[in-house]
Amino acid sequence: MKPTQNITTAQPYLTILPDNEEVFASSDMFLAKHMLPLVSIDLSAVNPKWQGLIHLVNPVEPADSYIGDYTPEYHNEFAGQNWFILQLDENNHYQWLGQRRYFILENENHQEICFGQMQPHSDAMHKDYLKVKARFKETGEMISSSHLKFDLEFRKQHPNILLNWIGGEFSVSNYISPLDQYFNLQFINRRTDDEEVHVYDKQDRRYYFIACASGWQYCTSGADDILMFYQPETKRVLFTFDWT
Repeated sequence: MKPTQNITTAQPYLTILPDNEEVFASSDMFLAKHMLPLVSIDLSAVNPKWQGLIHLVNPVEPADSYIGDYTPEYHNEFAGQNWFILQLDENNHYQWLGQRRYFILENENHQEICFGQMQPHSDAMHKDYLKVKARFKETGEMISSSHLKFDLEFRKQHPNILLNWIGGEFSVSNYISPLDQYFNLQFINRRTDDEEVHVYDKQDRRYYFIACASGWQYCTSGADDILMFYQPETKRVLFTFDWT
């Protein structure tokens, strides 16, 4: 598809705020504790050779810093500082490939992790997300709590942005580090203002950019850009996060 920026209205190839059961495998439903589904995307809209759905999610963590910062002992080839990989199964549901204790809230007895500070943040995120989802079911519009406080005329002029970008390539930004410590990055147009990056795993299989969204457009907290990449050979989905 032609790269598109700042999508503010639902499109035929998008499902806004899908249910957990449509996103996470039953065997890995614990992910619903740690990730809030924002948008499901028909992969064929991005590339006609691809089939199925892919889901952009907003992780509840972190309350501060990067996801994975407080759990380095549970990093592996599927989850690290400011990134993780999910596996799409045959039903277009996500499975978790990393260690479960990568998430702070899976470490209640871990003395070095700020479990007590994370729980109230998680509760607030989930509570607000459910309110946004209820408003969407009632009105058909995705209205974040931050937009709710403004009058109707303001919301018409400044609607919530469902996706910041979909299709094409994505420019170099803050997410490059520490991603470059774990993946092979190939920089395109490096001497221009429109520098882009291609992401490859250690086996030189490329992760293709699919879409990005601002977590805070949907929830009380979230990255400025949640970036989602897809590897068609393995049906793995790479998430990383840009904080500006």
